[in-house]
This record gives sequence, structure tokens and C-alpha cells, in this order.
Amino acid sequence: MARAALIALLPLALGLAGCGVKLREESLLDRCGGLMQQAFPGGNIEVTKKQLVPQETQSFATTIVAAEGRRRDLAPGPVPLRAVAVECRFDDGILTGFRWTKGPLR
Repeated sequence: MARAALIALLPLALGLAGCGVKLREESLLDRCGGLMQQAFPGGNIEVTKKQLVPQETQSFATTIVAAEGRRRDLAPGPVPLRAVAVECRFDDGILTGFRWTKGPLR
């Protein structure tokens, strides 16, 4: 009886196994680039560069990431800024700081 119940529930369990489960967590670099796009939703920003910022006196739990991008919907020129950049600070993988270092508005 128990074996028949297991066999009957197996397809259901396999079907639900992938629901809401991330197989691979997004990197801090990708998260910072995504946050830049989310912080200026109408900007149509393409992320062009993501890198870790070297630190001298920070703890191992703190990571600072810089992301650069460009707004795709603007012609090159000084106003408004086409090139944008942000800096994200993560402590143990949790976002604790976010700031624009270039753009998006003057």
C-alpha cells in the first residue's frame, strides 16, 4: 500500500521539484548590474562592465562591486549623461549600500 502511494506521488513530486528553486545563485557582480538597471527603470541601461573594487582595510564579509553601463536610448553627448556607473556594497551577500558614481542625471 505504501509503495503504491509512493509510486502515485512520484510524478507530482518531480513536477514540483523545480518550482521556485534556483539552481545557481546570481553573483554579486550580476546583482549590482541588475540593481543599476532597476534603480533607473526608464533609462534602458545596458551593463557594459562589472568588477570587484579592491579593498585594503575591509572585512572578508564585505564586498564592493562597481558596475558601468550606457543608456541605449540616448545619442552621445554631455547632457543628459549616456554613460552611467554605480557602486554596490554587500555584507555577507546582503546589499547594504548603493550609490551612483556617474549619472544617470546631472
